[in-house]
Amino acid sequence: MKKLTIIAIAVMIGSLLVSGMPNYAGPTPVSATAANASDDQSAEQPIEQIGQADDSAEQPASTEEETAASEPVNAEAGRQAQSLSEGMEAAAENEHLILYVNEATTEIAVKDKRNGAIWYSNPQDREDDAIATGYNKSKLNVQVELSYYDSAGNSLKYDNYTHSIQNGQFVIEKADGGLNIVYTLGEVKSDIEAIPKYISEERFQNLIIGKIASDADKKEIEKRFKFNEETKQYERRDSSLKGVGLSKVTGIFKEIGYDEEQVAIDKAAYGDEGGGAASVVIPLHYRLDGEYLKVSIPAGGLEYPDTMKIQTLSLLPFFGASGMKDEGYTLVPDGSGSLIHFNNEKTYAAPYRAVMYGSDTAINQLMQIQKEESARLPVFGMKYDDRGFLGIIEQGDAASAIEADVSGRLNQYNTVYPSFTLNNMEEVTLSNGWRSSTVKKFQAQPFQSDIAVAYGFLAADEASYSGMAAHYRDFLTEKNAMAKLEEADSIPFYVELIGGIPKKKFFLGIPYNAYQPLTTFQQAEDILGQMKDMGVEGIQLRYTGWFNDGIKHNLPKSVSVDKKLGGAKGLRALQEYADNSGVGLYPDATFLEVYANAKGFKKSQASRLITNKLAAIYPYRISTFRQDDEADPGYVLSPGALPGIVDGFMKDYSKLGLSGLSLRDMGDKLNSDFNRTNVIDREEAKEIALEQMKQMSESVSDLMLEGGNAYAAPYARHIVDAPMTNSGFNITDESVPFFQLVYHGYVQYAGAAWNMADDQDSEINFLKALETGSAVHYTWFYADPSAIKMTEFDNLYSADYRRWIDEAAQQHVKLNGILHDVQNQVIKEHTKLAAGVYQTTFEKGKTIIVNYNEKAANVNGVTVGAKDYWVGGNAKP
Repeated sequence: MKKLTIIAIAVMIGSLLVSGMPNYAGPTPVSATAANASDDQSAEQPIEQIGQADDSAEQPASTEEETAASEPVNAEAGRQAQSLSEGMEAAAENEHLILYVNEATTEIAVKDKRNGAIWYSNPQDREDDAIATGYNKSKLNVQVELSYYDSAGNSLKYDNYTHSIQNGQFVIEKADGGLNIVYTLGEVKSDIEAIPKYISEERFQNLIIGKIASDADKKEIEKRFKFNEETKQYERRDSSLKGVGLSKVTGIFKEIGYDEEQVAIDKAAYGDEGGGAASVVIPLHYRLDGEYLKVSIPAGGLEYPDTMKIQTLSLLPFFGASGMKDEGYTLVPDGSGSLIHFNNEKTYAAPYRAVMYGSDTAINQLMQIQKEESARLPVFGMKYDDRGFLGIIEQGDAASAIEADVSGRLNQYNTVYPSFTLNNMEEVTLSNGWRSSTVKKFQAQPFQSDIAVAYGFLAADEASYSGMAAHYRDFLTEKNAMAKLEEADSIPFYVELIGGIPKKKFFLGIPYNAYQPLTTFQQAEDILGQMKDMGVEGIQLRYTGWFNDGIKHNLPKSVSVDKKLGGAKGLRALQEYADNSGVGLYPDATFLEVYANAKGFKKSQASRLITNKLAAIYPYRISTFRQDDEADPGYVLSPGALPGIVDGFMKDYSKLGLSGLSLRDMGDKLNSDFNRTNVIDREEAKEIALEQMKQMSESVSDLMLEGGNAYAAPYARHIVDAPMTNSGFNITDESVPFFQLVYHGYVQYAGAAWNMADDQDSEINFLKALETGSAVHYTWFYADPSAIKMTEFDNLYSADYRRWIDEAAQQHVKLNGILHDVQNQVIKEHTKLAAGVYQTTFEKGKTIIVNYNEKAANVNGVTVGAKDYWVGGNAKP
């Protein structure tokens, strides 16, 4: 352990002189929080006479000169980023940013040299917070917080302020382009271990009290121990042994000759239970990297005892926090994107928390009450009147969650920050007759990968969710070498055709499993021909259920094209037709989850739950929301088995001469394997999936993905079932197309199939496509609809292509006439003009206003009819 710096020691002494400061010696218990509710409560404005769109984000930043760093300033001025708070000293600088640190509190600040805006890791007026009290007040000083379970199963918290800074247990080191801060949380073991955890009454009186000459010193020692009448022994009071108290006791023990040999005798007598509070080492690194502040915790740098089961690590929970007088909003990656307006007074709603990339199927979920939109993009941010910031989780995103809250609940600040799950946990109920108890089981090996978050800063003309999207897009372009789309004559028309499904049939009253073809390859060609005759161009055909016994296919370690659809010969003929007709063909396969009764699957290839049971997948009963454990389960494929499966699949697939491939789940789901002998966490699973997608992209020309998780998007030519709205949590105020703002012009995409969506209103779907630059998407089959009766696929009742093809063709032709010339352009700006009225502006000037309301709206003298749209500007000025 490195020695404390002189500054750190000064802080330890100084903190003891501060009167009224809460002194939390031990970990803090955790209180439970209710789950997010599902009602969307968007703020609304009147429709008539909207006038100019809100241009508050366009106001110039303040030009007031920043005062010298050494000059004291009032707290409110510091919050407005007009001057630097007292105690901040420059630690690093580049052409864009200056990094400051307060060596007494370890809080940092970043100055954006473009506009002089200063962003703080902690609120600068926190001492004036009239809402926060006790621990919540102290927490405003925190940069890192841990939630964990101790060996007794108690849920506790550690933070770097209460358990490190107040004790002076940290080291600050300047580094190239930034600084490193190493925190030690809990008492330093080398000091407290000099004091026995337990000691007999006889030894305490003879070896300690009897050898102390000063009555004051005797009282000092006696108040640091408590006597147990039943066991006749003294127990160390750990909560009183910190700072000066600890120093006094260790000094007295040294003076009377109570040394390591005596401590060893007492430990041997009562067991080695000493050591004080759990000691945790957290190395926090700050670096300036171009226009970004990079904040990281290196892999393996976090040190803590095995008995301490850290669940989550929260990083910079108050960075950029806004106050009750600020105006603006928080961006969270809920579905397509959500805004939480500052100070929206929704303290009755649960705070926002969403796990990145949706739920982990290898963590048992007995109930499924609410369907949520997955968080696809690992980003978050805040927009003030004249500035903003964007946080991007660069590393550790697969183990992360985004958390946000509004002022008025625990303190007077609106906050957003990332947290990282280091140890997943499941509860197991053990029964013995009429007795039962619940115990907690943790994953055998904790998360040990790098954690890194990049913070980018927005000037006045960028301070909006559109500006945040532009920054993230630039970040992805540089990191992943994303390239813009080439110009094309038509936008895509996405159509999913379902090949075959399993169906239970009867022979002489005896049930048996059969194969039911819904769309043969020849029938698919017929549908494509009809679409072409109707003027539909840019068709992208996703063909599901074409191999290994249909849509719920067997393990795809090999490929056997279903003969009832036309076999390999029929599939090749369909590919030839597609090539000659300008149609993209994407046969579909799923790899991450194995369907019930799939052939070729061995249970040794399945992921394990934390309890070491097989990670089975059961359907949920609509009536009870619980798993139907009487049904045949599917299984989560272990990420460790994925490379072998993909190798076998691609070896056979390459022989078919196909140019495209659709991945049903590899861009949509992400699962762990908690096998005790070799835990594969989500971050490791992500890297395995990325390697497989890279291999696939080298074998086929184009990949189509479902969902669009950020790590997979760079390999995608097309994304279907992309998020088009948010989950509607109570705490959020409105949905925004942040996902589309990021990817438009680089990846082509569509939302859920129009005929399978909850709302099948073609007018609404058309307006949403215009607003978000999305394409038409339908799911169809050719067979008579009676073919799906009495099957598990009766939800496809609306997929008969005959009901939709005419309307679909008309909608595509109309949509293509508006969007074909902007499909390779980014969406420059998206704005809400009023409730139900939105404006989308493309890169070269084309502007579209959509009105979802039942009543016409007037915008800048232009009337937009009810459920109608208006197009202006030029695509190519």
